[in-house]
Amino acid sequence: MFGKSNAFKPRYGKSNQSYLPLPATFNKLNQRRSLPLVILGVLITWYFLAPLSIISTIFRTSSAPHYPPPHPYSSKHVIEHSSKYIYPPIEQAPLLKQLTGQKLVHTTKVGDKTVFQPLSVLDNPDPTVQQLKEKDENEKDQFMKAKNFFKNQDRVVFKPKSLKNYPEVIIVTAVDFDKYSTEALAKIVQNRVDYAHFQKYGVYVRWAQEFIPQLNSMVALTDKERAKWVRLFCTRAAMLAFPHAKWFWYFDQDGLVMDMTMNVQQTLLNSEVLNAQMLRDQPLIPKTGVIKTYKSIKAENTQLIFTQSDKKIETTSFVIRNGPVGRAVTEVWSNDLYLNYQSFPYGPDSALTHLLQWHPFVLSKTALVPARTICANAAAADAGADSQDKDAIGATYEEGDLVAQWNDCKSPAECEEILNSYQVKVKKP
Repeated sequence: MFGKSNAFKPRYGKSNQSYLPLPATFNKLNQRRSLPLVILGVLITWYFLAPLSIISTIFRTSSAPHYPPPHPYSSKHVIEHSSKYIYPPIEQAPLLKQLTGQKLVHTTKVGDKTVFQPLSVLDNPDPTVQQLKEKDENEKDQFMKAKNFFKNQDRVVFKPKSLKNYPEVIIVTAVDFDKYSTEALAKIVQNRVDYAHFQKYGVYVRWAQEFIPQLNSMVALTDKERAKWVRLFCTRAAMLAFPHAKWFWYFDQDGLVMDMTMNVQQTLLNSEVLNAQMLRDQPLIPKTGVIKTYKSIKAENTQLIFTQSDKKIETTSFVIRNGPVGRAVTEVWSNDLYLNYQSFPYGPDSALTHLLQWHPFVLSKTALVPARTICANAAAADAGADSQDKDAIGATYEEGDLVAQWNDCKSPAECEEILNSYQVKVKKP
């Protein structure tokens, strides 16, 4: 009855009927000793066999989303370029001007509407066959050569052998061969290339006429406000051509980099420097605007940088960080809903103001800086504006400023005259 340890122990068996009977729960106690083993066995079975996975597979209706790789607006094929300076052959400007925009796009009818498409819609789907065809055309006809270069510029992307020395800043510009002479266009593009060379940046230049299909209008480029949308389309294309860059600086054709020794990363994009220049609690619409930039915004969180005139936010010169936020804002900002909205008096400038006023998240990632940082107005002094207008935002160009711009010039002749007067003043290392 007693075990070796003197612990009370009931005995059982046929030969021991005189002893006390077993407790009613004795067998259950023995079963509980094996419970951990049972649980461990269930977990192992579940891990290796996952019985419910078969059921979930039967009722599963969708798989993980698969997105196609990014590609140019006009084609699914790209042309790899080893130089970080991407720009069209400026010497072809006279030929393109003779061809006119009508012959540089494909026109088709969709119902009652006229739709403009890139000439690349007529290309052979086999890029090798198309390349041989264009090679033959280029050798026989200078106009066909100009057309082929024009339609293929959209497909050019920067593809270096290594990402080691990839440019961190890309200067983006759209140029109009109907506005400036070939000589003036060469000065504008060379100005960007020279600055990029000295500062180890990249350059992305496109013909404004290349974006006629996206504007879906042959006369849009003659409308000052409508033509501004080209700035956004060109910036989006630059993001495709330079996917690993950190910043994209759009700087309109009506301007020059005046001091080649100034590094825009050190004078603006550096967080400490930007923090000191940000205009906090600044009305988005100068003087009377109710919505203002945030007081607590941090420079390191900034994704978009803009300037103001005395009337509105300007897009003559702006900077976008290459990242999810910068790309998303650019996509939304250039959407057809904004492009075709008739109540934006200043085109993309008004669309941007709308975005900032109604979307606090975008506003929290946006910085306004003094105009003289990247948008000093060279034309204001030459145009004889009164001192009150010139000094309202402190935008008038002064020697030592990074850039000078004149987007308010009234005619191509006046624009080119201002260009020539400032081109000789450019400071080089």
